[in-house]
Amino acid sequence: MIGANKKLWLIAVFSIAIIILVNLVWWVFYGRTVKLLDRQLGRRLEAVAKAGASRISAGSLEALIEQEFQAFSDVSEILEEIRLTDSLSEVFILDENYRFLASSSFDADSVYLLAPLNGRYVDSLFYAVEPNAVSSESYQTGGIYLKSAFVPLFDSSGLTLAVLGVEAPVDFFESLKQSRRNLFFSGLLSILAGVIFGAVFLVLQRSLNRAESQLFLNETHSHLGRMVAVISHEIKNPLTIIRSSAEQIKRIISKQPDVPGAAEMQRESGFVMEEVDRLNEIVTGYLNFARGTTGGLLVGASPRPMNVDEFVGKTKMHLQEKYTEYKIEWLDTNQKKGLVINTFERVLRQLILNLLMNGAEACMLAKKPIKLGLLIGDSGEKVEIIVTDFGTGISKEEEKKLFTPFYSTRHSGTGLGLYLSKKIVEEMRGSLDIESKLGEKTEIRITFPKQLGI
Repeated sequence: MIGANKKLWLIAVFSIAIIILVNLVWWVFYGRTVKLLDRQLGRRLEAVAKAGASRISAGSLEALIEQEFQAFSDVSEILEEIRLTDSLSEVFILDENYRFLASSSFDADSVYLLAPLNGRYVDSLFYAVEPNAVSSESYQTGGIYLKSAFVPLFDSSGLTLAVLGVEAPVDFFESLKQSRRNLFFSGLLSILAGVIFGAVFLVLQRSLNRAESQLFLNETHSHLGRMVAVISHEIKNPLTIIRSSAEQIKRIISKQPDVPGAAEMQRESGFVMEEVDRLNEIVTGYLNFARGTTGGLLVGASPRPMNVDEFVGKTKMHLQEKYTEYKIEWLDTNQKKGLVINTFERVLRQLILNLLMNGAEACMLAKKPIKLGLLIGDSGEKVEIIVTDFGTGISKEEEKKLFTPFYSTRHSGTGLGLYLSKKIVEEMRGSLDIESKLGEKTEIRITFPKQLGI
């Protein structure tokens, strides 16, 4: 299944690709339109030039080359008539040295000034084996665009003596400029539309992600409820038997105080009963949470004063008993002495133990010494608990998923520990935050009101 971030990236890439493709198609169409109009104008000018060349006889051309005045007058009249009839800017005749033999313009220079641009077209007619009409590329001179076409003029023996040229303004450029402006405007609109579409999709995608997450959580709660109901049933019965047995042992020992080790057995049986009660509260809390009962994981528990020094000491002792084969190094956290807070001690003990065990296993997984930190302090109205380990650390990608039900970074993990821990803290009207650096350190910070009352 593609992740939400990947979906967003795919949609963004797809949207950008569509915008680029649409604009590219528009510009390709624009370019082809320009070429088509240019070709059409070239063919028209070539036709006009051919028609004009047919009106100039070989005799008139030869007389023109001999600079006879009457020939010059007659040919100039024909050129002017061609210019007016076909709305041209100029019609002229050039020799092979680009000199004007005749022109429709009275103030024409003696030499064709546009030879650097159009000389190759003129030369091609003089030196081609089978000369034909040819049109130039559109070019700009002054503030206007022009296009020319040239056809050869033959003498009576069929030799090319001169070239007839027709020149016309390219009147479709203004329309092309407007089209180009429209394309730029359309491009900007398409980009804006893409941004708006992306923003709308982002909002919808996030809403969909939230809905999917909520659906997943609802399904998780449903599965969790069935699972907890079965587990609680299987656990509660043995717990009842264990507690009854511990009570029986305690009663028997109380009647025989002189038996060797009686005091120790009395203490251990009391410890067993206490832990059974704690487990029973935890199972009941999980069952209530899974059922959606108000108060959730804290149902059945009541806040009471807790001595922080004793709590920290017992927690460290329980953890060391869990890892008897390892030496746990505790950070010097300068714990404040004599601090008493009002909280759910048994629930908090299980929560902190779970976090510390996660830290110890992270250290072992990283093949490092078990180095942990536990600091409980108060800052006015708030209690702050900081649990630290120097194990594998957590990547930023994993941090985003840590509180997702059934997500675990360990093969043996259930994926419920941190999720339920966060729920417990939230039910205590507090917050649980994780700050970690991969391969170095993980710090879990828990804050909740100093005086709790539910």
